[in-house]
Amino acid sequence: MSTRAAAFVLGMLCTQVYAQELKSPMQGSQRTLTVALIADESPPTIDGDLADPVWGRASPSGDFWNSIQDRAPSDRTEVLALMDGKYLYFGFRIYESEPAVIQATRTVRDGKLGYDDSITIELDTFFNRRDISEFTVNPLGTQTDKIAGGRSTKIEWKGDWLGAATRTEYGWSAEFAIPFAILNYDKDSKRFGVNFRRYQSRTREQSYWADITPQELEEEMGHIDGLVLPTLAEKRAWTFMPFALAGRNIEGGDGAREESLATVGLDVRYQPRPDLTAAFAINPDFSQVEAAIANISFSYSEKSLKENRPFFQEGADYFDDDDDNNEYFYSNRIPDFDIGAKSFGRMGHTQYGLLTTTAPDHRVDFAGRALYEVDETNSAIVTVVSSSRSKLDNLLGVAQFRGRQPSGLNYAADLAFTDTNNVNDPALPPDPTLPQGRGNHYKGSIGWRSDYTYVSLVADGYDANYFPSNALLDEALPGTDGARIKSGYHREMQHPLLRVIDAYAGTNYRETAMSQMQRRKVFAGAGIEFTSDIRVSFYVEDGPYRPVTDVPGVFKDLINDDHYSSIWVDFNTRSNRYSGGVRYDEGNLGGGPYEYASAYGWWRPTNSVYLKLSVERTDSFGTYNQAVLQSTWDISSEHALSWRYIKADDADFYRLAYSYRPRRGLDIFAVYDEAALASPTTSGAASNPPAEFSVKIVKTF
Repeated sequence: MSTRAAAFVLGMLCTQVYAQELKSPMQGSQRTLTVALIADESPPTIDGDLADPVWGRASPSGDFWNSIQDRAPSDRTEVLALMDGKYLYFGFRIYESEPAVIQATRTVRDGKLGYDDSITIELDTFFNRRDISEFTVNPLGTQTDKIAGGRSTKIEWKGDWLGAATRTEYGWSAEFAIPFAILNYDKDSKRFGVNFRRYQSRTREQSYWADITPQELEEEMGHIDGLVLPTLAEKRAWTFMPFALAGRNIEGGDGAREESLATVGLDVRYQPRPDLTAAFAINPDFSQVEAAIANISFSYSEKSLKENRPFFQEGADYFDDDDDNNEYFYSNRIPDFDIGAKSFGRMGHTQYGLLTTTAPDHRVDFAGRALYEVDETNSAIVTVVSSSRSKLDNLLGVAQFRGRQPSGLNYAADLAFTDTNNVNDPALPPDPTLPQGRGNHYKGSIGWRSDYTYVSLVADGYDANYFPSNALLDEALPGTDGARIKSGYHREMQHPLLRVIDAYAGTNYRETAMSQMQRRKVFAGAGIEFTSDIRVSFYVEDGPYRPVTDVPGVFKDLINDDHYSSIWVDFNTRSNRYSGGVRYDEGNLGGGPYEYASAYGWWRPTNSVYLKLSVERTDSFGTYNQAVLQSTWDISSEHALSWRYIKADDADFYRLAYSYRPRRGLDIFAVYDEAALASPTTSGAASNPPAEFSVKIVKTF
């Protein structure tokens, strides 16, 4: 990118910042929720009905705001709040001018509520405008939550809360009872941040009690004053989750498949105070965790997969966040292990996470991260990640600063280094495909964002020896420097024809340490969602690309003439019953012609049955096909049956799983899994290994 182009972008940023500061938006952070303290009176019965006399103590607070469309919502919502020595109680009167069309289909706790009508409580218990816990119910009283920092779903592990709802003549009402014992907070705090979010299915509106603007600024949440928090003695410190597993043809502790196996293990959670949590895992079982599936579209770099293992989900936000994109710590890099321990929590304005695991072959992995809250919108972060293996020692260190201003200006700076030794045995030659020694990385960004538009400028560089072994890094980045400019517009609107408009464009340029062009790309995309619930999107990009060799930082002489376009259409986008879509890509990628086509559809014939089918076909130096069919049947609130079948060219496999998960007590899981064998037999024909079958019993106390 030229100096003239950079100066133009920075000038545009300064102009936009000045214009933004002339505005005087509504400040949602000024809203204060009054909570009535009940001492001698009986608390409300959590059944969704607000008829309990104690609710008369609470002062209704309303005036929700549709932040996205910058207007009052179509129907009113009122909030009532009470508290005693153990619980925060919330009641809601949710008005609906057409009660007959209230949508409520989801019945299983801790699942996704989709586009059901719903009401959500957002609690910022550390009042740091970052760690937000959410508690939601739909009109059927189905509960779901997201505890700040990440938490396992088992009730005894994460703690229980109560929620209920009922239909009324004016719409519906809901009640919540959230115990302080399940929340993480500063014991000396007198203030929580708070907001309430309503989704109205009929009008497709999302409204908030405190206006957080279309940018969803967490610092604009309201707050609760005058809290009376319980003493530490009222919190439960220890939780134990032992398990017993028996099966055939499953992996043992050394990673090898065993014809038959019976084993036991233990997970432990320790929380001595509300702002400190520790977790331990001894011989954990991940054999029953359903593997994530990547699509088969073309990609120069490895695709990110969802982490499904419970040990790594617990407190995951303390180790990485969405802004990092797994660039410094990607937990899927750590294989199944024998013993693991982690701790996460807060000390004053600093939140931290520490994690270590030991695996077979003397492998030890470590991750540590500390985030210091300079103020509500600025943070300083230090991360250390290491891995010691039989043929590799690797250390990563990162210092980051990121933040934004009320004007919309945002900025970030990263400085990182790695130190790699890939020869632990002097008798072995070094592996030329792995870096050796010290490597550095820097990244800086500046941008501006308003309610509907944004622009950003990013510059970064990677030494050829930069190698974070437990991170997800594009293999073509080491040994390059580059910059990217991107600008876009996104708006949801109240219009008879259009619901959402999204458009963006930008350019990306990278060159190697030898001053060779590695990538020069221009790209643009747009999407329109119509009020008919049809979304049409397209994307185009064009520019040469120089591939990397097997040696990091060394690039090939050839240059690929890359260009392709993509268009996709989604139908019935905001339905809870059925939806689908198609996509088609065409162009030149990887040095040859490229085509990709996919289609998907899902259907919920009843509230308890879900079916989804996706099919893909890629034509790029050969033709590849993949089809995935999956189904879930929630037999009851405690019993569930799921099935998944994958057909990938000549290979196929399926998985059948049953679970019994009562609200409390003993859980039972049974899995039958038939997977395709990765390598051919001696005769050259593909074959399947014996099917895996296992039964697992988990007791939590």
